[in-house]
Amino acid sequence: MSDATGGERAAPDRPVRWLLEFHDERRGLSWRHGVEAPLPADAVRLAWKALLAGHPPIARRGRPSLFERARRAGGEDESGWALYRIRRDGPRASDAVSPAPAA
Repeated sequence: MSDATGGERAAPDRPVRWLLEFHDERRGLSWRHGVEAPLPADAVRLAWKALLAGHPPIARRGRPSLFERARRAGGEDESGWALYRIRRDGPRASDAVSPAPAA
């Protein structure tokens, strides 16, 4: 199958290997994870589960500030992690780099 840009697109039932990068600016950490999923949204969901299993959120006391709530609305998780980049992992991975979708 090919998409509107002429690039190859996987069939919905055939998984694609995705490489996702996450950053936590508060702790100064970066994390990469590869998953197999048919769609990018499924890959993001699987990678978030793996990330939070390996790096559980630090419990905070009290309600989040207005600034913290605004950061979450911009795509950052309450744990401090933000999806930085998602791309296809494979021989033509450099052609498939795209900015991270807002969560």
